[in-house]
Parts: sequence; structure tokens; C-alpha cells
Amino acid sequence: MSAAQLIGLDWGTSSLRAYLLGAQGAVLEQRDRPLGIMRVKDGDFAGAFAQACGDWLRAYAQAPVLLAGMIGSKQGWLEAPYCACPADAAAIAATLAPLALAGRTARIVPGLSCTNSAGVPDVMRGEETQIIGALPAAGSHLAVLPGSHSKWAWVEQGTVVRFASFMTGEIYAALTGHTILGRLMQADAPHDAAAFARGVRYGLEAPQELMSRAFSARTLGLFGQLGEAALPSYLSGLLIGSEIGGASGMTPHAGLITIPVTILGNAALTLRYTEALTIAGMRTEAGTPDCAAQGLWRIARAAGLLI
Repeated sequence: MSAAQLIGLDWGTSSLRAYLLGAQGAVLEQRDRPLGIMRVKDGDFAGAFAQACGDWLRAYAQAPVLLAGMIGSKQGWLEAPYCACPADAAAIAATLAPLALAGRTARIVPGLSCTNSAGVPDVMRGEETQIIGALPAAGSHLAVLPGSHSKWAWVEQGTVVRFASFMTGEIYAALTGHTILGRLMQADAPHDAAAFARGVRYGLEAPQELMSRAFSARTLGLFGQLGEAALPSYLSGLLIGSEIGGASGMTPHAGLITIPVTILGNAALTLRYTEALTIAGMRTEAGTPDCAAQGLWRIARAAGLLI
């Protein structure tokens, strides 16, 4: 373990993932803990850090510490002001927020902000590190990070030019769990590919009509066109299709369909978005599973932190 050069954490809302990184960002050890910022009792983030990787801190006294994700939010350990787009690894590195930690200075990745054409701000925390780690520094790229708040990012020559957020996952949870749409659904039903595809196509047709078309997740059940086991997949497809349709209209790339979409998500979400994007006529590629670790490494290198 003498080759350890960086202690990096991807610290989100529900969990944290800690990496011990060696030369060229090689993952020497990885630890996953259910210690997201909303699960840390009494805001004892120092205690949570010590529980997750305090032994690394003691063993590698010279290794810098870099934290990314919601740990830098208003609800986290220390609020790190956002870095405005366009931003690359160097711009992010220049705005790291210092944090006193056990006799040394750790640093928090700031997250990104941008403003849309209507002058409304958008933000991300944690996703920027995955993007920096997943995408090459050359060329034009389009990435989607599916989740509660999906992010679509447009990247040119290693620079995040702009991005857009879609509350797809959270809206799905709210609609199925807290509205009348969920009353006809079998919540634990397995994935129904045909129902999902039907929803994707309906959402793609007119993403601007989502508020109206969402009600079809009830009427299709009332009229027996979809069973209770198919309705959750249908609604999921409808929301993801609407997201893709909305993102397609916002991209600066005229040839969107010819640009592969890099999907940065867990296995289940990557599969669903691959299905949906294929229906939309777009090519896809899955991002590397350790892109957060690689992003932490690249940002640390840009900041001159590596020993």
C-alpha cells in the first residue's frame, strides 16, 4: 500500500464511496458505506469520515484528501461555492474549498452551475467529477447521468459547456407513491419491456405534454389496455421518453442522433436508458464504473495535489 497517492471520497445523499488511489489513479482499495449526508447523525461528518477511512488517514499521512458530491452542499460538511460553466478539470481544481481535517487540509470539489437560455440557474454536485473522469479530454461528447435528478451534460474538449437537470426519478417516486396513478399499479412488478417501450414512445412524441400524458398511466389501466404489473414500467418509460425528448431539444449539437450518448449510472438505470435511447434512434455507450475515482484523480492532478 506504499503506492497510495490520494484518498478520494464520492459522498452523496444516501451513501459514500471511498477510494484509495495509487499511480495514474489506480484503485488500490474501495469502500462503500451507508453514510450519506442525510444519514449522518447530528451532522458528525468528521466521525463518519473516520469510520469510513480513518485508518487510511493515519497510514498515509502525506496523501491529499479530496471529497466530491453532496458533502459540499448546504446540508453537508462545508458548503463549497459552485464553479460556473464552462468548466474543465483545471477550473474546478482552482475553486476547491479547503477543509480542516485531523491536522491536515482536505479539499472539497465545488460542483458546477450554469444558466439556461431563460436566465434560470441549474446546478450539479458530484456528477461533474464523474463526467471529468469518464470522458476524454478531446472531442465533443454528450453524457446522461440518470437518477433522482438526471443530468444531461454537453462537453467540448474536456470542458463542461452546459447541462440540464431532469427530476425524472424523483417524479416517478412521487407519482407512484403519492398520487392516484399508483393506485392501479403493482409496485413490485418486474420490468415489462413492451410497456416500457410504449411509454418511451408516447413521451418522445411530445415531451412538452408530459403533464397531460402522465394521466395515461391511469386511463390505460382503467380501460384494461395495460395491467397493474405493466403500469409501473409504462410510467417509467413515459417519464424517461419525455426526458430524452426534452434533452434532445436543448442540445447544441445539430447531429444529436449521430453522437453516442455516454450513460453514467448503475447497471439497472444504464439498461433502461439504453433501451429508451435506442428507441429514440440514438447510439449509446456505458461509462466506466470507476469514473468518480478517475474524476477525483484528474481534479487532484490539475490542482497539483498529487505527491
